[in-house]
Amino acid sequence: MSEPADPDDAGGADDADGAAPVGVPLRLAVLATGVEALALAGSAVGLAVYRFAGHRPFDMGDLWAVVGMAAIGAVGLGLVVRGLARARRWARSPAVLTQLIGLPIGINAIGHGGVLVGILLTLFTVVGLFGLFAPSTSHRLRLD
Repeated sequence: MSEPADPDDAGGADDADGAAPVGVPLRLAVLATGVEALALAGSAVGLAVYRFAGHRPFDMGDLWAVVGMAAIGAVGLGLVVRGLARARRWARSPAVLTQLIGLPIGINAIGHGGVLVGILLTLFTVVGLFGLFAPSTSHRLRLD
């Protein structure tokens, strides 16, 4: 099968030599980064609901700053996920940076009482890094 006509097409078409689909590791990276974006959005919504349900934070300004940063981060990471899904070269760097930030946070959470969240975050960051650095992803993003 020949190369797709659109160079930004993120489909998983087989290579000309009949190898496995190129897009599988990239799809894993998109999935992992997408789950992280949804988790950030869920955090923003959850903190806002927490406040509107009558709970009083120690510092109201800090609460809204965290809600705002989580919301902005979720939107930004959503754009990165969209870029990865479309095999845009620029999307790899912010995705890698996100995974590298998330990895020590997940490991730290495991050691400090957030075992479930820490294990999930660590798992998704490792899967994301694997997908982002796979040779087929580099080929798909035309980085090789």
